[in-house]
Amino acid sequence: METRWAYTSSYNFPKLREAAGRTCVIPMGCIEKHGLHDPLGTDIIKASHIAYKASQIETVCVFPDFTFGDTPFGAHTKRPEGSICLDVRIQMGLLEALCDEIAENGFNKILVLNCHGGNVAWLDAFERNLGVKPHKFVFGYLRVSDLMTPHTMAEYILKNGSGSIPELTAEDEELVIKYHKEDMLCGHACMGETAYIMGIAPESVDLDMLGRESGLPQESPIKHLTDVGIVTDSYDWFRTFPNWYEGHDPVGCNERIGRAAVRLESERIAAAFKLYKEDKAFVETMKELYKEPSILD
Repeated sequence: METRWAYTSSYNFPKLREAAGRTCVIPMGCIEKHGLHDPLGTDIIKASHIAYKASQIETVCVFPDFTFGDTPFGAHTKRPEGSICLDVRIQMGLLEALCDEIAENGFNKILVLNCHGGNVAWLDAFERNLGVKPHKFVFGYLRVSDLMTPHTMAEYILKNGSGSIPELTAEDEELVIKYHKEDMLCGHACMGETAYIMGIAPESVDLDMLGRESGLPQESPIKHLTDVGIVTDSYDWFRTFPNWYEGHDPVGCNERIGRAAVRLESERIAAAFKLYKEDKAFVETMKELYKEPSILD
């Protein structure tokens, strides 16, 4: 069935809500530089696509994209072309308002599918702040793993044997396992993120741009602070990776690897959707916390 809120008619909406078990998922990402080879919308592209693919395995309602996530510090001071940075207070206010609206439409379980590491800090604060007053919903968030390629995928092949991921050729398997055994760095615009985009929108990836900027860590001028455990802006990420690129070059990444990564991660996310959708303990503990048993009914 159609699981996307925006593609569902008002007539069919109650059917979707019932089939979804009153569970709604919000894809979340950002718009920022992803090296020179991946598109600016990498995070929201993969969040939106994987949320939809997973919802076709385990029915949940997929809300329209929360596109503009947090791109702090570096975006304000050395803004790469095309990056969008909003005040995090705007993002938190908007998300709470949207969650309240989703709940008014009959969904009492809301889950963010986050694909941007920069959103984690404010999502933690957002979740904690929800407890200040009762709401008609419970809230959680889940992050897409950028380690699906090459690390998780390679471990799957090594455990289950050659041919266990049917999308891959023998050469693809060899490449993925080689990168895994070499402990290739993954983090941002890396092999993992590039694979997802190759599996979703390959025309937006330009592997010819690899090698022009490094994705390896560089010495930060405030490393002496982080070395003693002092947390600074964005954990000093933008000084350590000034090219907005964290990882070894994804040389050899292709659409086959991308399609496999999207399928495997969609299956993993769908399993999480099912667990969240069917769980009763979370709702019951929140009812007890609010001391208003009917608030989530």
